[in-house]
Amino acid sequence: MKKLFPYLLLNIIVSAVTTLAVLMAWDALHVREQRPVEPSSVQPTAAVVVLQPTPLPVDAVVIRVESVVGVGDVQNELVRLVREGSGDLPLEGWTLQDENGNKYTFPKVDFITGAIEVHTGSGPDTAVELHWGQTASVWQPGETVKVFDPQGVLRASYQIP
Repeated sequence: MKKLFPYLLLNIIVSAVTTLAVLMAWDALHVREQRPVEPSSVQPTAAVVVLQPTPLPVDAVVIRVESVVGVGDVQNELVRLVREGSGDLPLEGWTLQDENGNKYTFPKVDFITGAIEVHTGSGPDTAVELHWGQTASVWQPGETVKVFDPQGVLRASYQIP
């Protein structure tokens, strides 16, 4: 046992030095997260500024209705939307409407690229598949699908063949 003691001690020292070196390197390379300050010690120094998203130009093409699939069959009916342009497009508050007053309001979802499908029926929502939760089909041949932004600006339309 006496012969192992120096090796165990050396192992402890090397482990401690290595851990300390890793922690110091991590601290030097990463910004420290600030801890919350107790409310009683906070002194108001500036007004809080709430940033509102900048509205898109009215003529900007940001979304397109590519197709409506399964018209008349609630189980298969869906509207396929395609992202035009680049960057994140927050869809929260956007609406998808038909000519009969049926309206789907988008939840908090960012449309980045590719396509999003809005299914008429029920199901679990994902980043690319949203579900309206209707029990009957909404879309009819000849009807126009309209997509409005939160300010009520028509952003896309599509006439169902």
